[in-house]
Amino acid sequence: MKHQIGPYRIYILLFLLILVTIEIIWSWKKDRGAYEVKETFANLAVFAGFQFSKYLFAGYQLAVLGFFAGLSPLKMPHNVWIFSLTFITVDFIYYWFHRISHVWKPLWAFHLIHHSAMHMNLTAAYRLNWFSAIISPLFFIPAALLGLPTDFIVISYVLNLAYQFFLHTEAVGTLGIIERVMDTPSSHRVHHGSNPIYIDKNFGGVFIIWDRLFNTYQPETEPVKYGLTTGFLSYNPFKLVLQGFVIWFKPASSSAVKESSTLPLEASPQK
Repeated sequence: MKHQIGPYRIYILLFLLILVTIEIIWSWKKDRGAYEVKETFANLAVFAGFQFSKYLFAGYQLAVLGFFAGLSPLKMPHNVWIFSLTFITVDFIYYWFHRISHVWKPLWAFHLIHHSAMHMNLTAAYRLNWFSAIISPLFFIPAALLGLPTDFIVISYVLNLAYQFFLHTEAVGTLGIIERVMDTPSSHRVHHGSNPIYIDKNFGGVFIIWDRLFNTYQPETEPVKYGLTTGFLSYNPFKLVLQGFVIWFKPASSSAVKESSTLPLEASPQK
């Protein structure tokens, strides 16, 4: 099985590399400045660490979901309808997981790194905390208790995150009627904006309908200023990963905490 999976992983990485290369060429030809050398290498270093962390925490994640699935009196079958239900349920849970990550300081500690990028490009999509796998399965326990197959939950979450990779770009403009249902690059650019009008908006993963239902939707109406509201953080991948925890454990009266109020809710979550 490992020999079968290995080549596909390489092909996926090559595909992502090709897309990044195309975007770099587009940015250069259009003089968009979507890439900055040091930040790009920082993104790639964070990406490498995140890939390693997946091996460390994979067993733990499956164990958590498997344990609670075992407690459920329901055992839903494996078919296309149940997979569709699981996919929608996972996306709904992701919306709330993402939204809470912006308002609750302990979760923001994990999420801050993703919003610290000063440029929007495909490599910023993998600016993810190496320890996020510790908390992410906890949010999907309700799906397991509902009797949804654990493998469907895992696959749905993987596909959800894979879809979001394509949202981190300035190369795609608005997409008309699709913007009403799906999360798009335009909607996600808004989410990464530190402009006052964009703070704490567009938390959806695949679908934007949750934002519309719960009044967190904001269309892209002005140029987006990316990054934390405090500006540049670091090129050091270790600082990027750990800074959220440093802020979390600092005394509430610390000026550093007050100044780090996050992108949307950066380090100083709203109540």
